[in-house]
Amino acid sequence: MAVAVDELLRFDTDTADLVPVPALDGPDVMDSWLCADGFVRRLDLHEQRFAASVPQRHRIDADTIAEFLSRVRAMLPTEGNWFPRIECSPLGDLGVRIRRAPELSATVRLWTATVPDPRLEPRIKGPDQGRLAEMRRIATYFGADEAVLLDAHGCVREGAFSAIGWWRGSALCFPDPQGPILPSVTRRLVEAVAGVRGVAVEYERVRPADIAGLPVWVLSALHGIREAVSWSDSPAPASTGGMRDDWQRALDRFALRIDGAMPYPGEIQHA
Repeated sequence: MAVAVDELLRFDTDTADLVPVPALDGPDVMDSWLCADGFVRRLDLHEQRFAASVPQRHRIDADTIAEFLSRVRAMLPTEGNWFPRIECSPLGDLGVRIRRAPELSATVRLWTATVPDPRLEPRIKGPDQGRLAEMRRIATYFGADEAVLLDAHGCVREGAFSAIGWWRGSALCFPDPQGPILPSVTRRLVEAVAGVRGVAVEYERVRPADIAGLPVWVLSALHGIREAVSWSDSPAPASTGGMRDDWQRALDRFALRIDGAMPYPGEIQHA
């Protein structure tokens, strides 16, 4: 099936086809990942997160979601860098956009949001998309690439579209993953790399000032690991030297070809 760049396709539940449409309301639930020459880092985990989130907001059965995800897999490009987005609209329509990936980066500039985390449903990707996009727009205005979200007490939660981690000595630290933050696929994979390498992973509740000057990593499905090179109103984060590139290579080993990746089983898998 030939697809135009950034074309929106809706899943027709009667025919199980993906059909072009001009627009869908929303998205209400969404997920996205980097597809590089047909390779994706643990696509199954993105599918599982989406499949777990949709029924929390819509009466869509697991078989329908599984068939939709299967059709999306079959049409993912196998050449070039792409950043597909699957979504479920407020009306319960399932859709996909096959988007070109933006330029990838190994570094990032951070800006601390000046209001507490504005999300209403932080553990579901999609319903707060507009609020997060506004946070990033403000960050861009102040010369940064990503906004760091804080709780009502000023403690770090995550980035608007990323997970935040920092190095304290030889330990890799994150906010509590059971807190009001998105279950990050990339953070989960980086933690797996740490486990293989015998690196301690710790969970901390910190304010930006508590980690000022420490190495900070910003994680996302698009870029993988980016090293923070500046943080508004804080000393510049320290560099980890070549460690970021080494860990990025380890992270990329989770990438499987679309046609060889584990198939979505049609039921939600709980870690």
